[in-house]
Amino acid sequence: MNSTSTTTYDVGPEQEPVTFRRARADDRSPVIELVFDTLRSFDIEPDPRGLDADVMEFGSADPAMAEFVGERGGTVVGSIALRDRGDGTGHISKFFVRESVRGLGIGRVLLELAVEEARTRELRRLDLSTRSQFHAAVHLYESTGWKRGPDPTEACDRAYELEL
Repeated sequence: MNSTSTTTYDVGPEQEPVTFRRARADDRSPVIELVFDTLRSFDIEPDPRGLDADVMEFGSADPAMAEFVGERGGTVVGSIALRDRGDGTGHISKFFVRESVRGLGIGRVLLELAVEEARTRELRRLDLSTRSQFHAAVHLYESTGWKRGPDPTEACDRAYELEL
């Protein structure tokens, strides 16, 4: 997906289509809201100066970042970020889908977009960290070939890697 293209998918039975596109600067506030609302729904207080600091810059023009959103009816319903570390590896973060539309395949498409971008950048490996209580995300990683790595010692208690 180039910097101006969008992809539209009909997800779920008789649902309004979801449009997937690269993030823009004006997506920052809706993505922060999405991420923080999702964390709070799991009784996790967002940490904008620590673990969640990267979401505060979502939609920036940093060439090392590739960020995507899914939107439905003009509302951001999903987000994902890929950071190219410059050494052949990339890191996935800020991967969230609004609770009201989970289970429709939005997360799967966002993850595929990030992996496709990593391959375009000729990265060899991706990694991410998550929390075991994010059951749907854990299931998605494990069902799409991600391998469990060493558990981190921070708030995120699971790590995954994907060889490209």
